[in-house]
Amino acid sequence: MRRFWTCAVILMSSAFARADGGTMVGQIEREGLRISVFAAPAPLRAGVLDVTFHVQDLASNLPVRDAGITASVQKLSPPSPSPVSLPSWCSTIPVRTRIPATPGHATNKLLMGAYLPLTEPGRWELRIDVRHEGRAFSDAIPLDVLPPLAPLSEWWPLIALVPLGIFLFVWRERLLRR
Repeated sequence: MRRFWTCAVILMSSAFARADGGTMVGQIEREGLRISVFAAPAPLRAGVLDVTFHVQDLASNLPVRDAGITASVQKLSPPSPSPVSLPSWCSTIPVRTRIPATPGHATNKLLMGAYLPLTEPGRWELRIDVRHEGRAFSDAIPLDVLPPLAPLSEWWPLIALVPLGIFLFVWRERLLRR
């Protein structure tokens, strides 16, 4: 019986596990490099966009750690009647600002990442500028951004932990009394 509950807890908690990088939104192959672009949250929602990049050499498929990447976003669709409120550290950044991707952003040091502001839902463009060994190029990836989730629907797993913990403690005490 103990194995059953252990497996159940592991399976339930794995649903909330997050991997580094997010969902792949595009891949660029130019100038001998392959840049895989990942973004979180999935699906993309208005608010703070966590974008990470994995740069590889096309010939050898080895990671390239010394490439310089800057990213910016630009709104393509008409303005939305309901802009999104962003955290104060992100709301001061103008939308078209080029933000450098750094390896310190991601826990996986093969990735480089940055946070970008998506102020409203709609059609956006993620512009990526790459510099490596004297070569430079830029490319764009279109993004479809949904409206943000309500705060309660975003934070419910954390809020539910307290009542769940109390329930499990009471249940354990009742089992021990028998």
